[in-house]
Amino acid sequence: MNELIKVGEKTYYISGPFHVGVYDLGTKNSVGQSEVCLIDTGVDTTVAKVIDKRIIDAGFVVKLIINTHYHADHSGGNYYFKEKYNCTIYSSKMNAALISNYDICPAIVWGAKPINEILNNYFYATPSEAEDIEGKELPQGIELVELNGHSLSQIGVRTSDDVLFLGDAVVSKETIDKHPLTYIYDPEVQFETLEALKKIKASLYIPYHAEPVKRIKPLCDYNIKGMDDNLNLIREICQEPRHLDEIISLFYNQRGLKLSLYKYAVEGGIVRTYLTYLYNKGELVVTNEDNYLKWKIK
Repeated sequence: MNELIKVGEKTYYISGPFHVGVYDLGTKNSVGQSEVCLIDTGVDTTVAKVIDKRIIDAGFVVKLIINTHYHADHSGGNYYFKEKYNCTIYSSKMNAALISNYDICPAIVWGAKPINEILNNYFYATPSEAEDIEGKELPQGIELVELNGHSLSQIGVRTSDDVLFLGDAVVSKETIDKHPLTYIYDPEVQFETLEALKKIKASLYIPYHAEPVKRIKPLCDYNIKGMDDNLNLIREICQEPRHLDEIISLFYNQRGLKLSLYKYAVEGGIVRTYLTYLYNKGELVVTNEDNYLKWKIK
């Protein structure tokens, strides 16, 4: 747990719940220390300090961070590393803006000034100045891969060792089984990304929240099945006109889950994401019944 695992000549990752990538850039700083690029940084300063200790023990210092996307469990360690190493932070344009202005991010989840329950280290990170990666000259041996769907403009990172860091393009089977409403911003794009990812070749795939695998197709298929199961349950629930809270309640009851205010804030938004997908595809209609907006399958 939380060990630096070597998976290629220059490529490492930190074991544990967050698979932070570490890539040896092959350069040295002014005092002769080997410089690395981090791919994501963990959930907060506590985790960042553990990562840093492993890096220091291996004789490395941090020169660059690439965030696959803005979510706080991927960018929560940025501030620590920026303060200590004055390293550069890159992400895609939208994500760089959000990482730099993190007060916006909990409001995205809630849709207004956020409730206190979501002001935790999974949905709020100390802002850190990040730059748009587009047009930047990347270090030799690093290549970006578009992996949109889970988040706005998520990117993956391939190293010269043919190791592909996936961010949250896929999650583990255990996560899907325990938490079927895993976060997805755009189901349509996520379906496309999962199908495309099955055809992207790499020697090793490293998801952020799942164990590294040499074959990604089975995990992609399981993620697709999880999304299809969610959509089919919502279709079943909406055979009769239902308002949003009723849909959320029935979804939780039929899956044997327990709702809380925190889950309502986070996973209720994911139900809305699925409703948006079905509505935009023309499968759902919305009616006004005594000022309750109700969703129904056509």
